[in-house]
Amino acid sequence: MSNGSPTQGITTRTYKPGSIVYFENDKSENIYILKSGLIILTSQKLETGEEVKEEVRPGEFFGVKSALGRYPREETAQVIKESVVLVLTLADFERLILKNVNVVLKMLRIFSNQLRRIGRAVREVLGETSTINPEEELFKIGEYYYRAGRFNQARYAYNKYLDYYPNAKYSDLATKRIREIDSGQAESNIAPQPVKRKEVEPSTEELKDFTLDEDIDSMPAKESVVDEMDDFLGENDSASSDFDIADESPKHEDISSMFYDAMSLYSQSEYESALQIYKKILNQKSLKNDAENKIYQKAHFEIGRTYFKMGQYNEAIEAFSLLMKKFPQSELNVNALYHLAMIYEVKKQFDKAKSYYQKVISLAAKEEIGKQASRRLKNLESR
Repeated sequence: MSNGSPTQGITTRTYKPGSIVYFENDKSENIYILKSGLIILTSQKLETGEEVKEEVRPGEFFGVKSALGRYPREETAQVIKESVVLVLTLADFERLILKNVNVVLKMLRIFSNQLRRIGRAVREVLGETSTINPEEELFKIGEYYYRAGRFNQARYAYNKYLDYYPNAKYSDLATKRIREIDSGQAESNIAPQPVKRKEVEPSTEELKDFTLDEDIDSMPAKESVVDEMDDFLGENDSASSDFDIADESPKHEDISSMFYDAMSLYSQSEYESALQIYKKILNQKSLKNDAENKIYQKAHFEIGRTYFKMGQYNEAIEAFSLLMKKFPQSELNVNALYHLAMIYEVKKQFDKAKSYYQKVISLAAKEEIGKQASRRLKNLESR
């Protein structure tokens, strides 16, 4: 199999202790199977908001629900012991379950139990009794998400409440909550969520980080996928013909593994070490495929972001400017412009900051980054 093949995109990755496979709210359509090691999934308990840790055992899938549903990750997956993980694309996963009925049955049992637990938890959160008041329940849903800091979900619930009950008991409060969310005031009204990245992000930097798995291909698996997962499937190798992967050339340090190592170091606030690896990626003379080209672009952005975290603003400006000059059509440029605006704001060059926020708004007015820029611009103009 060649790296990045659309028909056989299964890869094997080795993660060091302390590494992050993915963060809560990351977006990716990859599905994972733990071959060996120990990984902990950290999430937030629905009814209390407390931190919950769940161990992934060898042979188990994780990241399935969010990948199949195409919504952000609901948990952070952190490596406790050195782990070997199989990474499947959705297409690979679909082929796998078509050949292995026991996988489907096992997942149905797991999802069924989870759904029942979630149903009970939701009823507890809403304080449901034998007498159900749908108006109050809908408002309580909005309040729960508001206090949990999940403002998009809260806004949706409040809007639905006003649609169905425009002149009801909580209409004024629902309207007030929506205004607080849209103005950014809600963020200062609540405590931060329990589960966060290890680094302390600036309060102004609420952008979605790049998913570690997006478009990144690592070393291909050497055996057939069915052989790799014998401990999970408990099946014979009748389905292996669809998943056999030919031997490749000897292992070498590739750009994707370098990028992941740098991201892992960044997540542990080891910015200097991360920076050296990003710079090493930029020194690569040949890129093998489109995936590596995208990683090469991301390395430019991450150098700027790392300098920003280190407070080296002139170097960050230079890095972001180089990204936009070399890749004028890159999807990362809006994010780079936003960071430039924040840098100039920190440097108290407010006219430049306003100019860059305006550029972000013009390019991404309906996206979250555009809304963030709009709020920051209003704050600057009100000074």
